[in-house]
Amino acid sequence: MSYPPFSDPVIPSLEQDVRWTYWPVSYQFGDLTVISNAPIPMSGVSMSEVIRGVGEFKGTVQLADPEVRALNPWDKIVPRKTGIVAVREVLDPVLDSWIATPVQHYVVWGAPRDPQTGRMTVTAQTVESLWARRLITKLVTWDDVDQATMAADLLNPAVFSQVALGGAPWPGWITVDPPTDLTGVVRDFTYQEGQETNLLAAHQDRSQVVNGYEWRTSVRVLSGVDAVSASAFRLQFVLGYPQLGRRLGSLAGLPRLRFDREGSGNVLEVNYPWDGSDVPNIVWGRGNGYEDLQVKSLVLNPEWQYGFLQTEDRFSDPDIKVQSTLDAKGTQRIDEALSGERYITGLTIRADRPPYFGSYILGDDLIFETNDLTWPPDFYDEHGFTALSARIFGWVITPPQGSQSEQVKLLVTGGDV
Repeated sequence: MSYPPFSDPVIPSLEQDVRWTYWPVSYQFGDLTVISNAPIPMSGVSMSEVIRGVGEFKGTVQLADPEVRALNPWDKIVPRKTGIVAVREVLDPVLDSWIATPVQHYVVWGAPRDPQTGRMTVTAQTVESLWARRLITKLVTWDDVDQATMAADLLNPAVFSQVALGGAPWPGWITVDPPTDLTGVVRDFTYQEGQETNLLAAHQDRSQVVNGYEWRTSVRVLSGVDAVSASAFRLQFVLGYPQLGRRLGSLAGLPRLRFDREGSGNVLEVNYPWDGSDVPNIVWGRGNGYEDLQVKSLVLNPEWQYGFLQTEDRFSDPDIKVQSTLDAKGTQRIDEALSGERYITGLTIRADRPPYFGSYILGDDLIFETNDLTWPPDFYDEHGFTALSARIFGWVITPPQGSQSEQVKLLVTGGDV
């Protein structure tokens, strides 16, 4: 078998020297405005990001620490009012200087305090979580409009909401730069006034159609020399048509990951779910309309001819008026469930060793090799490994703490090469 160029899966001792900082921000004028001269010290941190979904952040703050108290965290970590920008710094051994990158932004939704431990537990989520708490309350109609323009309109409350934004400096909304490149795919669609469709669901549904697109959000420095000295950040809507990331066959050095039972690979842990408890092979769909006029679909994956049991699921989406779109949603439900049942779903690696965190992006393809003994003998090649293709749909990173190295769990799905 042959592969495109990949990094060597046998890992030398090339550890990055990394550190993380967590900067509290408010939403002055809609942007992420830094509200502290120093980052908030946190421990037990983990954070995530996913395609078309909500990433999460969790960490604790020791309020009994005098240095923490001096920063007055009570007015910098306020649910629904402030957020956290996570910044990763890497020491450049040649320049002997730290290179800082803003990794992601998270809105604080919870900060419960425990008097017995003196700790505040911060729970926060990416900006998509704000969209999940907004509704489309205006009549919104598109006629022969590029689907990228539709995504941009759904980032503008003046287009979709009857509630006006607040006056300066507090609009009550987080600005996200819209996509600027068109896809060339034009569509018609309408959200009726009074339908009150969830805004996040609308973003997801508008992208998950035939010949649709993928998206995620990212953060950049808006004002300042770098991520550590920044006074403000700006969020961006990153649209990939037809997909985000890089494909197998690309000239770029995509990650090649290996789990070696002898210990020479770069994968620490592999998740093989093989769990069919949530896998339907019959999906009933219901769209717009009522009774006989309702758009309906039935999608079948007749696995029972090979001995599998029949299992059913259903879904409804009143925004769907086109039969083919409803059919595609049912097919997608079956495909995603099958992928999650049969193939790897997670790969945990050292983020401070090749391939370093940041050298791969959401949507990238990768090759995973393993010689673990959970596979049947005929899966291995002449070198004693089996190879699977996979694609990165998300990540969960745990920054270094104490003797624990920086680790990242890649959320993937894929199949046999």
